Amino acid sequence: MPDLVPTRVLREDWEVLSRLEYLDLEKAKLLNARTIAVGAAADATPFFPANAPGTLSYHYGTFSLRNEFVGDVWTVDRTNGVETIKNEAKRIKVVFANVDIACNDNHEPKPRSSKGAGAERLCAGNDLFGGLPRYVRAPETEDGWTVFYLMVAPDGAAELSRPIVKGGTFKQYVERLYLSDGSDLDTEPTLSLDDDDIADDFDPQVARKK
Repeated sequence: MPDLVPTRVLREDWEVLSRLEYLDLEKAKLLNARTIAVGAAADATPFFPANAPGTLSYHYGTFSLRNEFVGDVWTVDRTNGVETIKNEAKRIKVVFANVDIACNDNHEPKPRSSKGAGAERLCAGNDLFGGLPRYVRAPETEDGWTVFYLMVAPDGAAELSRPIVKGGTFKQYVERLYLSDGSDLDTEPTLSLDDDDIADDFDPQVARKK
């Protein structure tokens, strides 16, 4: 059995940029998606439903992620009811998610709403060693995918990270790439919602008509 290694955390810009280049992703485009999502959340007024900021953030974050990347390399994917972009050549997917905090060494991000079974199935390829936080370059299963989440916190902090999803949440992390602590935003956005109020990961249950 391979030696255990801790979650790989990339903080410095030079190492983050190198990793992103391998993943066929651009930091500026990821941060553009972050900014659009945070701005959409801030557009909700007190007259909106309580879950509106998170819902708007999710919708616009997913839209902007696709708007920035979909083309020759990345395509739209909705496997297991989870909205993603995918890179077929490298078998990589990226999902947008609202989280409580990002880019913090003392706290791993937690989703602002429970993740469904679809998200857990989607990230199964990340969990190659029984749920232990290890770093591997790519899934070693025949049909596995490496799944990253663009995680955006209320203060605009953002990271691109590779979690293991179990029990409706991000349990452990294989890899975390720090993108921004939020200080690059000109505004001070807020996303003041209760944990159960945000629709940031739609995992619909489909029933046959009788």
